[in-house]
Amino acid sequence: MEDKRSKDISHFTREFVEDLAREENLILLGAVDLNLDPFYYKKYLDWIKNGNQAGMSYMENYQQFRESPALLVEGAQSALIFAYNYFAGDKLIEVKKGPPRIAMYARLRDYHKYLRVKSENILKKLRIHSPEIRSRVFVDSGPFLEKALATKSQKGFIGKNSLFIHPELGSYFSMVEIFIDEKVVYDKKESVDPSTRSSLGGCGSCKRCQTHCPTGALSEDYVLDARKCISYWTIEHRGPVPKEFWPHFKQYVFGCDICQLACPYNRGASLTEKTYAQLGAHINLFEVATMDQDFYEKTFGGTPLTRAKKEGLQRNALIALFVTKDPRLEEAVSFLEKSTHLASDNLRETIRELTTTL
Repeated sequence: MEDKRSKDISHFTREFVEDLAREENLILLGAVDLNLDPFYYKKYLDWIKNGNQAGMSYMENYQQFRESPALLVEGAQSALIFAYNYFAGDKLIEVKKGPPRIAMYARLRDYHKYLRVKSENILKKLRIHSPEIRSRVFVDSGPFLEKALATKSQKGFIGKNSLFIHPELGSYFSMVEIFIDEKVVYDKKESVDPSTRSSLGGCGSCKRCQTHCPTGALSEDYVLDARKCISYWTIEHRGPVPKEFWPHFKQYVFGCDICQLACPYNRGASLTEKTYAQLGAHINLFEVATMDQDFYEKTFGGTPLTRAKKEGLQRNALIALFVTKDPRLEEAVSFLEKSTHLASDNLRETIRELTTTL
């Protein structure tokens, strides 16, 4: 039986969707079909096989969707991919001199909620022209290869730091996708030769991200080894952090921007809107190490830092106090030792490791 829903998609051109994105302070990266290049799925399987996911076992789940993202939405045919800029103006030389800081994306209010609202606003306007369109919004929440899908857009490629890079906009952005069950006017992809650097993209012989990565997490081209990544240890990992990574907490206590700060494609990045920021670049390490639940919720509630949970942020702050030789460390440790009901087993293990070195 013929689908009687509106088939008038003449308004779903790139220019039309770009205008809608601009109204929501988003950037349209692309309008693409959902047929993923098998190269990326194989690369993902190799990445998993080699253990690069570290303790993020959820990355191994739902492999059918990672191979065929269209399965996520009944009848899905297209994805509209948008980006939100989070660049806060950090400079590589400042990061390397310290003090410990928060990655730029995490200083903003929770981008999941923010981008979902923006996307729903765009969908409302699309439904004016196609009222019965079926859709689903993904904000860092769908089990599909987001960066690989983005490479189908008009411009952009995956760099040696494993991030999606737009040759003009760089990589300082969070992405959101709207899957819809209609075809749109798809982007015409400009072919990128990864062996050269050009106005279209490509890393060529550049290794700046790899050279500046403090832990060697990018030692293999186009592969991120989470087992060595500071972002993994400060955000995703729930247990004690191996001492070999402690020195790098001088630069970051949550996340890491170094590979992006080193990338030439980010040299012309524009600043994000200040009204969206909730936190500064730095935190009071002593206050965070000794914080109670009320302080945690008031300070970090509604931000991406809650991903690490309260005990994870306390652990990170304690390590940062240690490696920066902050005189408040002993007081923080003493406080937590007397308040064992505040400390998880993992946090207590970090405290034990610290006391052996004090």
